[in-house]
This record gives sequence, structure tokens and C-alpha cells, in this order.
Amino acid sequence: MNDAYTSALFDVVRDTSANYGYSLPEHLEAYVVMLLASHVDKPNFLPSNSFAEKYLSLNTKMDAKQLGDTCLFVTGVFPSYGKINRTYYQNIGIGSYSSMNGELFEQLATHFKFLSNFIELSVSSSKHLHSNLFR
Repeated sequence: MNDAYTSALFDVVRDTSANYGYSLPEHLEAYVVMLLASHVDKPNFLPSNSFAEKYLSLNTKMDAKQLGDTCLFVTGVFPSYGKINRTYYQNIGIGSYSSMNGELFEQLATHFKFLSNFIELSVSSSKHLHSNLFR
């Protein structure tokens, strides 16, 4: 992951928080930044099978995290992705994070829809995103 991406996306997330009056806990803010930064140079992030097939065949916690992250990224950055509505992908993401242990994943599952909307708002309204990532 490129430090420039992380820095630019941190600015974007902070700007969105300030401009819209949202206050994300630091650990969720950091997770969102890292999630977005990790996908900048990752063109093949979609599951090889359908999202549902991937969900039904989760074997490890890493598989669940990866699918949850993919769902959060897709529903935030590409909210009208696919022929199925956004809630479908959000529910798969929530289920994926819910299958994991730990407070972080519990919070990601609980606040998934808000975080998805926050990411969408961040990406769509950022003046800095394009200029910082594509210098």
C-alpha cells in the first residue's frame, strides 16, 4: 500500500467528517482509510464466484474479513454496482464481519451501512481525492 494513498485518503476522510459533522472513532476512521488505500492499486478485488457463493463458502476468518472489506468497498465506492440492490451487498458484508471475533468487527458489522454511506459521501464529495491520488 502506497503511503501517498493513505495520506490522501486520510485527508479525504477527515474533510468529510469536518464538512458533514461526522465524528468517527479513530479505529474506524483508520480502518476506512486503510481499506480505501489498499484498493487503489487492486483492480481484481471482486470474488471469483458470486458474493453469495463466496459468503456461503467462507472457510477462514481471513476469508470473512476479505469479503466484508470487499462489500464495504463496493457499497461505498460503487453504490450502484451490479444488478442487485446495495442492501444485498451490505447484508453480505455485515454477515461476514459478524462471523469474526473482536470488538472492531462487531462495530464494523453494526455500523456497516453508515460506514458505507460515509465512504460514498467521502469519495463523491472530495475535492482533494482526484488531485491527491493522480498527481
